[in-house]
Amino acid sequence: MTNDVLISGSSNKLLAQAVSNKADINLSEVELEEFANREIRLRVLGDVKGKCVYILQSTNYPAERNIIELCLLADAVKRAGALKIITFIPWLGYSPQDKVFRDGEPLSSEVIIKVLESAPIDQFVTLDVHSKLVLKMFKKSVKHLSAMDVFIEHFKEKLDDSWCSVSLDNGALDRANLFAKVLNLEISKFDKTRDRKTGEVTFHKLEGDVNGRNVITFDDYVSTGGTTVKSCEFLKKQGAKKCIYCITHFIVPETFKKVEESSIDQMVITDSIDWSSESIPGNIKILSIDSLIADYIRNDSN
Repeated sequence: MTNDVLISGSSNKLLAQAVSNKADINLSEVELEEFANREIRLRVLGDVKGKCVYILQSTNYPAERNIIELCLLADAVKRAGALKIITFIPWLGYSPQDKVFRDGEPLSSEVIIKVLESAPIDQFVTLDVHSKLVLKMFKKSVKHLSAMDVFIEHFKEKLDDSWCSVSLDNGALDRANLFAKVLNLEISKFDKTRDRKTGEVTFHKLEGDVNGRNVITFDDYVSTGGTTVKSCEFLKKQGAKKCIYCITHFIVPETFKKVEESSIDQMVITDSIDWSSESIPGNIKILSIDSLIADYIRNDSN
């Protein structure tokens, strides 16, 4: 067992335990309470003095609380003598808000990164962040991982020449192209527009032919699911038989029902966010990113 220490925030303890088992690293206990006014009170119970400490915390809803909890954990282990602090943030809250579209709006992702960097964290490790712009906002060291290999490993023996891939938009084109290339699939691309005020998406045409074929696609996150459901309806009107969506981050619990009632044949997501307390529809499958993070820890320790 490595001498390093893994600490979990409250957002994804199941994933932290799985990573601890895979990486053979001690998962230190955290005492987490609240004051009467609901402010966080925490204490790291394990010995971290002189050690490299990994903190795992997704900053999903309640994002603000999980962000503050992460900062407090980092401060606690630093004061306890940690030699180095590396933080895994599987889902980085506010990361899709990487631009200012209207006068009077904040650049939210940059603000949140500044808050996180105010804590004594030496390195951040993120997962399938929506935009490269977000990674450039970090002043401290940041490493970017992708769950693409997790999906590829799951599907590589399951696809034949009846399958093709689709890029949902221009922003996703690079990762969609790489996904299709590794799986040796042809790729098509949507021509679509989005109303910046309402968020409503309109699909105009598909560059490529999906008639009589099965479609699989990879993207970083699904929020309300409206665009994903519409894209599936559009693809099936173009003659697609099956539609499978590989999505790293599923971030809104109410969207489970929307996917369940849609024409999507299967949506495969990861456990970057803990959905163990939710009733998961039959057309949604969850793959774990535990090996991805465990491999990073093992390689970093060597």
